[in-house]
Amino acid sequence: SEYPGYGAASSSSVGAPAPGAWSPKQLAGFVGVSGVYSPDDPSLVEHFDRKGLYREVFYAIMEAGFSGSRAFEALPRSSPCAIVREFESKEPGVVAETMPPTLLCHGQADTSAPPSESAKFAEALRKCGVSRVLEKYYPGKTHTDPFVTDPILGGRDALAEDISKFVRGVDGEDGVSAFAEGETSPPLMPRFLVSVARTMVPF
Repeated sequence: SEYPGYGAASSSSVGAPAPGAWSPKQLAGFVGVSGVYSPDDPSLVEHFDRKGLYREVFYAIMEAGFSGSRAFEALPRSSPCAIVREFESKEPGVVAETMPPTLLCHGQADTSAPPSESAKFAEALRKCGVSRVLEKYYPGKTHTDPFVTDPILGGRDALAEDISKFVRGVDGEDGVSAFAEGETSPPLMPRFLVSVARTMVPF
């Protein structure tokens, strides 16, 4: 199965792929970090609203109209969970056939994009028959800790290690990390400055 690329025109003839079309089969793997995978979930919209991403702004970002009048149409179009379910219903087996090995990483203390988002997407993929799905959850880590704060603070980088193992693995199973055991990186700035910055980051 192929998916139209950004800006790709419709097929010029029946059965012909659109210019710029691509297939997930072309990817060696997919890595999602602190992701949102079900923006069409009303409880998630409510969660964002409470966090300050007000529903009107969220709807506008998702092209659902400022009032959400087109939410039923627009939100599933931006939802990986909804997209894989739709493709599976139209062509059973196509998701398992085309989805590359997948690694989903999430901080367990993420209050911006709840870690349940990664769990939902993993479950949606497995229900479609995708077996090459790995989940990594990091205790005490917030939305930006794994890919912003931790690298700045230095020390052991759990996210980089997990991605390294995934990239060097076979068929979605963990391989050998490119990092030496116990390898750490130096801090990029003093810890007290990072601590101050964390109090101001809305994520």
